[in-house]
Amino acid sequence: MSTVNMRIGIIGTGFISELHLEALKWVSGVSVIGCCDVNKGAADSFAKRWNLPASYSNISEFLEKGKPDVVHVLVPPDYHFSVAKTVMDCGINVFSEKPMCLNSEECRELVRIAQEKNVKLGINHNAVYYPLFQRLLKDLASCRIGKPEYVSLFFGGPLGQLDFGKFGHWMFQEPGNIMLEQGPHPISLLREIVGDIQSLKATISGKRELGKDQFFYDRWQAIAECEKGHAFLHLSFGNKYSSQRAIHVYGQDGVISLDLLNNNYLIQEKSIFPDYLDPTANALRYFPPVIEGLKGFTDYALSKLKIKPRSDAFFMTMKNSVGAFYDALQHGKPLPSDGQDGLKVIESCEKWIAAANPPANPPKPQLFTDQKTEEGEEILITGATGFIGTQMAEQLISQGKRVRVLVRNPRGLKPSLYSPLVNIIKGDVTDPEAVRKAVSGVKYVYHLAHALGQTWDDFVRLNVEPAKNLANACLKEKVKYFVFASTIAVYYYADTSGIVSGVTQIDQKPHRRNEYARSKIVIENMLSDMKKQGLPLIIVRPGIVVGKGGMLTHSGVGQWTRDNVCAYWGQGDNPLPFVLAEDVASGLINMMSQPGLTGKCFNLVGDVRLSAREYMSYLKKYSQRNIKDFAYPMKLCFLSECFKFAIKYAGGDRKGLLSYRDLSNRAVPAEFDCKEEKLLLKWQPCQDKEEFASKAIGWAF
Repeated sequence: MSTVNMRIGIIGTGFISELHLEALKWVSGVSVIGCCDVNKGAADSFAKRWNLPASYSNISEFLEKGKPDVVHVLVPPDYHFSVAKTVMDCGINVFSEKPMCLNSEECRELVRIAQEKNVKLGINHNAVYYPLFQRLLKDLASCRIGKPEYVSLFFGGPLGQLDFGKFGHWMFQEPGNIMLEQGPHPISLLREIVGDIQSLKATISGKRELGKDQFFYDRWQAIAECEKGHAFLHLSFGNKYSSQRAIHVYGQDGVISLDLLNNNYLIQEKSIFPDYLDPTANALRYFPPVIEGLKGFTDYALSKLKIKPRSDAFFMTMKNSVGAFYDALQHGKPLPSDGQDGLKVIESCEKWIAAANPPANPPKPQLFTDQKTEEGEEILITGATGFIGTQMAEQLISQGKRVRVLVRNPRGLKPSLYSPLVNIIKGDVTDPEAVRKAVSGVKYVYHLAHALGQTWDDFVRLNVEPAKNLANACLKEKVKYFVFASTIAVYYYADTSGIVSGVTQIDQKPHRRNEYARSKIVIENMLSDMKKQGLPLIIVRPGIVVGKGGMLTHSGVGQWTRDNVCAYWGQGDNPLPFVLAEDVASGLINMMSQPGLTGKCFNLVGDVRLSAREYMSYLKKYSQRNIKDFAYPMKLCFLSECFKFAIKYAGGDRKGLLSYRDLSNRAVPAEFDCKEEKLLLKWQPCQDKEEFASKAIGWAF
């Protein structure tokens, strides 16, 4: 194949696609001709961000008009098979993210199609391209520690979707799915050292119930017999585990230990010294990792200044994996990781699942999607897959009330919402037609959905415009109340008298605030203007929302640099505006039975207002962990931000926000007066300190 003008297409524009595009910048003889995503807005935003000539929402149209030579399949794993098959059926080469597929049968089918269509199928097992791991392979090839006899791999730590309660992700639908999502990394590494797994014994533990009849095991261990040696493998998931990517290879003449996260490499081998000097000689081997650590920091700083190319370990895995694929493709060499490799990895994952034998989850109840509107169906919730939205829907169901929810992906709903009382409208708040359909016939609309973006344009597309769509639909349908969930971050506390109520003026300089707060301020102003057209608007501003299913490492408490390291915003001794998610939900529900609320703004802040230090004391008590917490004076914090901003700015990154106005606000130096909320909404949040702590923190332990 020609090495010039190879046309590259991207299908799927999520987080991983950003890394693929950055890696492709280092590949010569290729040009990215466009992207495709089922969410056209996401595709458009991605194309604009990367200056791509075209974006699509239909794969067939993309392949027909774009005519790519290679397509990167970067969709969620449960769509890998169908998308890769569609692309290869058109005679187009594929480079797919791991896992190749969700079972070996689908993998074999893709291998068959690749052979039949004479196209290349590459799998991104990028973990084998960690620079330290490549160094390990070279040392093993040179027999530095003799023949490898035994390998241990320990992979553990936080898992974003688990820790943020995104239990609708496919990896949580069955207990074994987590192995297909996370297992390919250690297994692909193990194959390079001692070959494929022949047999294994496995255990699972750490059973957790994520939702009704939805179980998850957060520790997986296995002892494996491989083609050329033996191995012990450990995987653990969740923020209660420290981050680890450790590999130990035991040979006849020594041990090589790798810490992939901290970029440490240590060889302990038989020295030439007598026994009484051997320990000292080996101790000196701990010194080079210190030098490597300093070099890593220097390289990172220089890369930010654009003096050196980016070289952090994870990015290098992506860059080198993508580069190796195209080097092989352009020069007619065997692919470094092809469909057969992807198949072998999935077969090993299946062996591990079979050996662990986790019980399958009970069948889920029926999803009641797009039903005909029933009498009494008066309530619409957007954001029902979120923290507050789920709580609200559950409370409505417990009261026997019918509720309609608008969700982009029904699978993201918790099983507790799989009820005949819940009518699920599948659609996106960015789609005016889906919004119109969802609002039709209801009396109360609760707009709780909010999405994050990478740019201000993303926040406008994902949040400001949908709020306007909903408001217009509410005007047309003449609903009784349109309730918009904002945030207390809309205030600038230095402009207040120190006491904040629902009538306190919000920040008049939104452009000096972070994009989340800015978007909420812009939406509030926009909706307030629409009250002149008759919009029955109620604005609700929840405080720091905590409770079952929430994040214990809440950014409202401080800056968490690790899951057990927190720097308070300021001294950490002022009362913070905490509120339980269940109390926010009850306040929202109470609005429906109260007349005359149009035009009101309510701050939903609870009665128990722990300081950051008190919150941390309870967290230590319940978790029994060594949590390091300390004061972080705001001026010192700002100086730190100035330093980081200067480094980025010098390197050409001008996108960040440097604002003391925004930073100082995070300490929340104000009291909240919620007497009117309690009076008008007949609302009583939790008052007992110990009960609050148990519900806010203790639920996790």
